[in-house]
Amino acid sequence: MTPSEGIPPETLENTFDAQDLKKRSVHGGLLILGAQGAKFVIKFGSAIVVARLLSPADFGMVAMVSPILGFLSNFNDLGFGQAIVRAPEITKNQLSALFWRNILVSLGLAGLLSLIAPMAAMLYHEPRTTPLLIAMSGTLVVGTLGLVPNSLLKRAMRFGPLSFIDVTSLVVGTVVTIATAAGGFRYWSLVIGQFAASSAGLLLAFIYSRWVPTTTFKAENLGAFMRFGANLTLVNVASYFSMTADNMIVGAVSGKVQLGLYDRSYTLTIGPLNQLLSPVSQISVPLLSRLQDKPELYKTSYNHMLRMALALTMPAMLFCVVTARQLVPLMLGPKWALAAPIFAWVCFGGLIAPLFSSTGWIFTTQNRTGEQMKASVATAFISIASFAIGVHWGAVGVACVSALSFTFVQMPLMLYVMTRKGVITLPDVLRTLTPFVIATSLVAIPLYWMRSAGTLPQMIGLLLLSYVLFIILMTLLPGGRDFVKMVRSIGRTVRPS
Repeated sequence: MTPSEGIPPETLENTFDAQDLKKRSVHGGLLILGAQGAKFVIKFGSAIVVARLLSPADFGMVAMVSPILGFLSNFNDLGFGQAIVRAPEITKNQLSALFWRNILVSLGLAGLLSLIAPMAAMLYHEPRTTPLLIAMSGTLVVGTLGLVPNSLLKRAMRFGPLSFIDVTSLVVGTVVTIATAAGGFRYWSLVIGQFAASSAGLLLAFIYSRWVPTTTFKAENLGAFMRFGANLTLVNVASYFSMTADNMIVGAVSGKVQLGLYDRSYTLTIGPLNQLLSPVSQISVPLLSRLQDKPELYKTSYNHMLRMALALTMPAMLFCVVTARQLVPLMLGPKWALAAPIFAWVCFGGLIAPLFSSTGWIFTTQNRTGEQMKASVATAFISIASFAIGVHWGAVGVACVSALSFTFVQMPLMLYVMTRKGVITLPDVLRTLTPFVIATSLVAIPLYWMRSAGTLPQMIGLLLLSYVLFIILMTLLPGGRDFVKMVRSIGRTVRPS
């Protein structure tokens, strides 16, 4: 057997029937949800341990160079991963050609990062950032090496191996980080742990995918992949500036105290929100890509995934909006009380975050990344403008104006562009969204009257209550009955025969 013959056939062709797709999606979602829970526990526990082994200055060293690495990372995969997942058909020669092209780009970025490392040291007046940046440039190359095998696993909807790789690599990285931190490696332990995690994930991805690249550098019809990837890369760059400009503006105009309040509020929201969305987000593109030639099933599947994403996140975001003044001091301590209104506004924007994310599923699976790129650039400019306007009222103003802009300007714009073409129409989305908006508005009333809960158990009880009331209302609302049917269908899929 040659190396390429080890690739499972289903990774190259869309061979699943509707029932198999449903089972893989439901079981995959549950596996990813379990993996996210495990990762949360590991990250939370390791953060406590590592924080006691390292000083704030050690974390600050890595934080100095992370924005530079993060920016260049937007160009590292060139969108090839998503292109491999969504392509109706892809040959083994195309996979190898994309792999080697991506490696060349990654090596170029690593070289560029090494060249600008001394300039970063001059900017920060910290010479130790030079070797740190040079070392961290290697993570770009390691990440690229695992791009194709991981994309093949996603294409084959093998979410069990993907979840195992995700958790195992985190465990390896955590153990190495703690061991090296205890051994006196200081800030280098964070870099070494990151390398260990990436290397473990890389090895497992190749083992599970059973894919090895050939020496092929050229292949037929690579232009479509290159155009798709280029548009997606520009989308990522626009999103990067949209998500980092607020910190730069708040820090430059309002100072480090306001920036600290804003950054903690944003981080406290985005982390849990991404974990709640992860089970649906990771399934969406592989699933919808396989339904491109089945428009009705495509529409139904999109609506189901959007409902599930909204059901997972909206009660939690609503709870955070209503109880922010009690929740923030309880979680972070009394000195963070001024962050409560910032946190509440960020969570207000988080209410419709699943809908915004779902536009990316459609653009990607319908091969409309050119339209997505233009819309993303437009929304990035609107977002940055909202930061510049809001900063006149400090960090709270930035959070308020940007949340309102995201909800009532950027989201409608993306939704309009998404529904101009394709099987998903604006009335479809509005019908799906309406019962969730009504249920959220009604649940807000009892939450508001009970928001004064002052202990952690009371807060947990109030969070659970928001989910219970939300589900009850969804069963009573006419438009929410489709959600109930979907949940029952998932239950039948999970239940053993």
